[in-house]
Amino acid sequence: MSDNKHKWARKVGFGFGPNELLPTDVESWNNSQLTSNFKSVGMAKRYSDVEIWPQEYNFSFEDRLRRAGEYNEGKKEIENSKKLTSVEKKKRVRTLRDQTDVALFDVYKFWNSAIYGDDMVKQRLTHFWTNHFTVGGGGRRNYIIGDFIYRVIYGNLNASFDELLYKVTTHVGMLDYLDNAESVGERSESARWARRNGKTQGLNDNLARELLELHSVSPERMYTEDDIRNSAKILAGWGANTDSVIRKFYRERRRDNPAIGSLGKFIYEPYFKDRAEPGRKIVLDNKFRSGKKSLRQLTDMLANDDFTARHLSKKLAIHFIGESVNQSEIDFIYNVWKDSKGNLEEIHKEVLNVTARSKERKFLWPSTWMFQAIRFSGSSFLPGFEDGNASFYKAVPSKLNYEPKKILEELGNSFWESRQPDGYSERKDDWVSTEHFDRRIKVASRIYSFQPDRQGEEIAELLDFSDNTKIAIDKASNMRDKFIVALCSPDFMEV
Repeated sequence: MSDNKHKWARKVGFGFGPNELLPTDVESWNNSQLTSNFKSVGMAKRYSDVEIWPQEYNFSFEDRLRRAGEYNEGKKEIENSKKLTSVEKKKRVRTLRDQTDVALFDVYKFWNSAIYGDDMVKQRLTHFWTNHFTVGGGGRRNYIIGDFIYRVIYGNLNASFDELLYKVTTHVGMLDYLDNAESVGERSESARWARRNGKTQGLNDNLARELLELHSVSPERMYTEDDIRNSAKILAGWGANTDSVIRKFYRERRRDNPAIGSLGKFIYEPYFKDRAEPGRKIVLDNKFRSGKKSLRQLTDMLANDDFTARHLSKKLAIHFIGESVNQSEIDFIYNVWKDSKGNLEEIHKEVLNVTARSKERKFLWPSTWMFQAIRFSGSSFLPGFEDGNASFYKAVPSKLNYEPKKILEELGNSFWESRQPDGYSERKDDWVSTEHFDRRIKVASRIYSFQPDRQGEEIAELLDFSDNTKIAIDKASNMRDKFIVALCSPDFMEV
């Protein structure tokens, strides 16, 4: 582990800001970061004090669906109106979107947690697992991505991997994103009915394929197309897309359905028995009976497979140590994975241990780099969550500030964007280009505009920058340029 506590905090988190006390015992701090319970925090107004994140912005899954339903119904009513002009319709739809939006506040929470949170290591782990279990944004799916990140990923960082894998796989966001909502068992009641009525329904293997290829065992397991197809059969019946869940939830809420409890269970485990594939299935030489419980049996089997342990131990090592991680470092994580039977708390502790011993350098994602730049410099770059963003019930739509969401999109590193299932690359070469570097320069300049407490020279000194970087900072003609050179130097873009 580096003797420089500032460098260590950047390696595993987002760095210590100017007003943060450095830990006296780094090992105790590491342990506390993984085992303590933390409260979400944020800043209401730019330049104000950090405070507890407002409960009204911690949206329940049910509230997210209700808001999405209000937007869906309201938009239809506006667009079907014969009294409004096309310009008026667009304006009213935009106002309705602003009044019901949830994703905007999820993005603000994402920024605030990274820049001001006491749980910086847990936040970095949340970013890693959210990327590993990619759910691309788009449309009304953006209403529930925050639930996926905060309730499912962050909420299970200290659980077992089999628990996390099951909850991720059955989340509406994942089922929707990988098209399992369109998957119907070919011998199911629903498919038979469709054929009698001249329609076709069948399996979609997107989620089954990614479950094996990306989320668990990896292609190293040498599974077959039959394994993928039989996994898809087990997954058949699991699949409400976002819109269908919203419609069902909204309809039953309006009816004040006395069976709301069962509806709640459906929301968290959306399963349609009439669309499920009957009969036994075989995946990786293991037999599975028909029925809802077979999916948990499948995810448990995959979670506890040796190839899953090897695959994810390597991914964790690369994320925190870098591409040049050696096999012995991966093996340390793998051994703890196997000994603990996939206990994520123990695995994450070993990730920190291995990272502490490594001398390799890791090139940071643009979002990680930016959050570190803001936090470490003490800049008030991030607007407060009430700066033009009053509560939903008081919102002035024309003043809603979408800048944080747009910046992540500009950097090409937003978890609310439509993206490929394999997530953002960990390879340095994929983030090093003239265009990417130009974007970082622009962001660094904007960060400087909001009164950072640490200037370029101080950043270089605290982080033990190389002599060459210090010389480059010294040659810059003004304080802004010195700051930009410091943040966009190899010493800061890599840890």
